[in-house]
Amino acid sequence: MLHRIGRRGASLAFVGLLSLAIGASLAYVPADQRVAPGYAMLASIAPLSVWALVWCATGALCLVQMFMRSDRVAFAVATALLLLYGLVYLFSTFTGVNPRGWVGGAVWLAFGGWIALIATWPEAVEVSRFPGGEAEPEAVIVADEAGVIQSWNPQAANLFGWTIDEAVGRSLTMLMPSRFRAQHSAGLARVRSTGRSDLAGRIIPLVGLHRDGTEFAIALTVNAWHSDDGVTYTGVIRPIGGGSVQPE
Repeated sequence: MLHRIGRRGASLAFVGLLSLAIGASLAYVPADQRVAPGYAMLASIAPLSVWALVWCATGALCLVQMFMRSDRVAFAVATALLLLYGLVYLFSTFTGVNPRGWVGGAVWLAFGGWIALIATWPEAVEVSRFPGGEAEPEAVIVADEAGVIQSWNPQAANLFGWTIDEAVGRSLTMLMPSRFRAQHSAGLARVRSTGRSDLAGRIIPLVGLHRDGTEFAIALTVNAWHSDDGVTYTGVIRPIGGGSVQPE
């Protein structure tokens, strides 16, 4: 599941479930507890049922957008609600409605700041070691959602024979035999449509194409993360088998 939704999605899942729990607790407050300072303070601003609805709506939004390519709305709404809650609690301290409200206010504000920080992070990429052989520096390639190479490390240059300047700005299809290019393009289109990849995080055996036309076996681990510019892919590649392969 983590490979499908990424760390941003996992964070939204946590916030979404927590928001639903908070909403449920506000919707079913026992009558004898409604006079407690915290509940009384919230009720003075809006009925507890309204607060419950807002929390549940936020939770549902987070759980929906955790699977989507664009999750900015969920992060913005969750952050705004958490910060609002924190400010309300702090304000209740100064008005005397809830003398201990500053404690809850500090917690809610810190929580909101944490969510806001996560919203600014790209999806973290874990560079996995492949089974077999000694650990060696892998080729790392970063490409945009159209499959255009954005970054190319020296190991990639050594593996495929293209320099950094030659590779950046060109399509990933130059690294694969022509018989695999249609399938590759279809896969990119599917991720653009659905916002997720079934291959993320898995070790995938493939065939690479050297600049001189030689084909060789490779193992690929690909991760995808989302930004304002769309999906970005990071591929970690290592040759396997130690030799070239014959075209089918």
